[in-house]
Amino acid sequence: MRHLSRYSALAKGLFVAEGRKGRKVVVIDVRPTATSKQADEFLEITPGQDFEIATVLRAIIKGLPLPELPEDSTVGGVPLSKWRELVSLMKACHYGVVMFGIGVTESRGKDLNLEQIIKLVGEMNEFTRFYAIPMRGHGNVNGSNQVLTWQTGYPFAVNLSRGYPRYNPGEFSVMDLLIRREVDAALIIATDPGAHLPKVAVEHLKNIPTIVLEPHENLTTSWANVVIPVAPAGVGVSGTFYRMDNVALQVKKLADFPFPSDLEVVKSIKERIADVKDYQRASL
Repeated sequence: MRHLSRYSALAKGLFVAEGRKGRKVVVIDVRPTATSKQADEFLEITPGQDFEIATVLRAIIKGLPLPELPEDSTVGGVPLSKWRELVSLMKACHYGVVMFGIGVTESRGKDLNLEQIIKLVGEMNEFTRFYAIPMRGHGNVNGSNQVLTWQTGYPFAVNLSRGYPRYNPGEFSVMDLLIRREVDAALIIATDPGAHLPKVAVEHLKNIPTIVLEPHENLTTSWANVVIPVAPAGVGVSGTFYRMDNVALQVKKLADFPFPSDLEVVKSIKERIADVKDYQRASL
């Protein structure tokens, strides 16, 4: 609900000086939610049909014929006519935003679903201004994507094992690596995979050496091999915080904590690894 009041529905903006009255909110989900109750229109879809829906929307946007889909047919559990109405609504707006959740990455198609959404948004820019924003929930989850993109050119699913960055969602993503049991040790910083990853991925984490840097107790710290307490970012440590719309905010330290920052711990680990390597080379 905070998102609705600050960004997507109630906030006043350049093209919507009147706020909610100047906006059209459409929610597409597999079930009714608190957000769908606030929408102008709710399209309840069949689970696992994200790719098909995005593909049909792209075809309608381009004005392509759909000979295999009669007008009375449904796509993703929603009548084709409804999707045509949605495209007309999108083309008529001054500034449209597609805000998609992590559910589209977990259904059949995974990264291909995102590819279709991104292409859809790009094609909509031929008619009006359109943008896409991922909805990922936790504070500063965009921060790691910003830094990885800055350092490697890729936002996530980056493999550095060969000494240079390789990008391949579905192969180098955390969940895929864990499910294939390719990982034999894990350093976890500022996240709680025990609470958010599928059971099969978490079970593999429990079977390998796991180090966690975390200011609070959580499900992951309860079974990790090593837990290093750190000062909470934005409270005990200053730094840069990235909002979900990619705006960078500088956060200041508010209080002293008897623990180091994530950065200090990682630097110490790197220095210790370098010392061990130097010792090994000297012993040869």
